[in-house]
Amino acid sequence: MLLDEFSREVLKGSLMAYKALDNPLRLSQFSTGIRELIGHTLSTLAADDEVKASSWFVVETPDGRPTRRQRVKFGIQVGMTDAAVAALQVDTAEIDVAIRKVGDGLSKYTHVRPDTLKVDADEAEAFACEAVATFLEFFEILVDCRMSIRRAVEDSVDEHALEVFTQDVYNEIDILSTRSSVDAVRIEKSEVVAIGPAFITYAVSGQIYVDLSYGSKSDFRNDMGAEISTDFPFSMTTTAPVGNISQFENASARIDTSSWYGEDDDDGEDLFLKITDY
Repeated sequence: MLLDEFSREVLKGSLMAYKALDNPLRLSQFSTGIRELIGHTLSTLAADDEVKASSWFVVETPDGRPTRRQRVKFGIQVGMTDAAVAALQVDTAEIDVAIRKVGDGLSKYTHVRPDTLKVDADEAEAFACEAVATFLEFFEILVDCRMSIRRAVEDSVDEHALEVFTQDVYNEIDILSTRSSVDAVRIEKSEVVAIGPAFITYAVSGQIYVDLSYGSKSDFRNDMGAEISTDFPFSMTTTAPVGNISQFENASARIDTSSWYGEDDDDGEDLFLKITDY
């Protein structure tokens, strides 16, 4: 779940420090690392300009920068309103309190003082476990929010993909025959790839079923035309406003017709077995 190699190295180093039982500064060094890890994660997921561009943002600091609470909120729901997240039944009520509590503890142990140098072993273990568990919970809620969005729009995504392909016959298909038409679209995978202050971006992939006709209308009237029914994989990205997560727009699609040109495995199906003569 960590964002980058830097995060993985910081977590690794923090745990190495904690496991050094003979190091009197182990809890301090662990706390310093985890504190920096949380700070790096929140600043990466919730850049100042993006947080301030969200509809729910209000200035709460003298310098106008987002608070930690606002960064946590943006990291999970980004530009979506509280009502929109509540409608998805994603529980975000406790995570801010938990992160604030852990943050205060990390700050306490980061600064080496006589009362933090030698901490009871059970107390140190309980705090370390709570810190890591809270950080993990933050990511779990983030993932849950995105999965809930995906589930909420599954049917609408199916309809939108079919509409996109039936309204526009894409060049990849159109060049394969005299006339081309889309018969059906099957969604195999859909996911939320990004949520911004204003828009959600979805990625969709699956199979598109098409009819490829050869010959003019007169050819078909004279039993000289032919038609092939086949299917190809496709991928598509589309966006929707955070305020209306199923109002799709700006679709961009690609159909992979490489199998038609023999670029797939040699044991692929023979498309010409699907020809229907008229």
